[in-house]
Amino acid sequence: MPSNPRPTLLFLALYAGLIAFGSLYPFAGLKGLEFWSGEFITAPLPRFITRNDISTNLLAYLPLGYALALRMGLPRRRLVAILLATFVGFFYSLSMESLQQGVPGRIASNLDVFLNTLGVLFGALLTLHHQRWLRAGRAVRRWRARWFLASPAAGFGLWLLLLWGLAQFTLQPFPGAGWLGLHLRPLDIPPGGLDQINWPWFAAAWLEIAALGAFAASLLRPGRYVGAVLSLLVVAFAVKLLAATMLLKLKVVGGVLSLETLAAFLLAFWFLLIPQVSRRRQVAALLLLLTILGVRVALAGYLFWPIASLFNIVGLAKASASLWPWLALGVLMALVYSRRSG
Repeated sequence: MPSNPRPTLLFLALYAGLIAFGSLYPFAGLKGLEFWSGEFITAPLPRFITRNDISTNLLAYLPLGYALALRMGLPRRRLVAILLATFVGFFYSLSMESLQQGVPGRIASNLDVFLNTLGVLFGALLTLHHQRWLRAGRAVRRWRARWFLASPAAGFGLWLLLLWGLAQFTLQPFPGAGWLGLHLRPLDIPPGGLDQINWPWFAAAWLEIAALGAFAASLLRPGRYVGAVLSLLVVAFAVKLLAATMLLKLKVVGGVLSLETLAAFLLAFWFLLIPQVSRRRQVAALLLLLTILGVRVALAGYLFWPIASLFNIVGLAKASASLWPWLALGVLMALVYSRRSG
């Protein structure tokens, strides 16, 4: 058991409540217990199973499994804690799926129960390396102190970089949230001419990566630029690849990471190395983010929020992609203010 169990217990209560909210939303037109049936447990598996559903169910219950196993853990009895956490997670998922029978528009699924329980198990297994995660966290904090500004705004900006990773589950660049069609031409089939290049996709991908790089560079300490920007773009490419792999069939993953995407990454890196851009990185980030919002207004028809459900990973990613430029602008303004006041 952790030395201070209160934070873990509080997280468990809040996270379990969040799962219950997402499982039973929108709470309108609830039916009585007379509609309850346990037949869904032994029903045939759904005919169509999407990677979006699989990813959402696995990832949603993974933190719950980690916190449960951590809360129940005792020295030398980690495997018992993992089994108990999986058992509790299974019954919690079963309860949520059962209650969904009383919510109009929601369908109880035995597959969801299995995937949720599997997510709890994976999360619980991660606690076997809990001390390693703690050491890694301390190492990350030391790395953060060496490479990034010490201000609270810079710390919030680093969290925004993680939020950008979640936004990649839209499989689209930021400006395309709501208007840009998914580009699925395989990477090994180059365009036959300039007229076959997907120029909107290329422009949107370049704009996103250039804005991301300039924003991240604004968080750096003096003297930390080229290596940090190159590392960021390599990690960003890997994150896009991971998101595409989780949500798409392998034969079309290369379409998202197409020739246009690769060219956009390379051109964005070249752009960020221009001396005028590197010296005025905050101004560059500000102009790029404003351009993203301008493109969104012109082509997507909204400023803040897309029409998307928050209760699956793609909908949550769309919301993250929509809010990210606004939050990044706030961080940049805070950095400018702290520099002038300091």
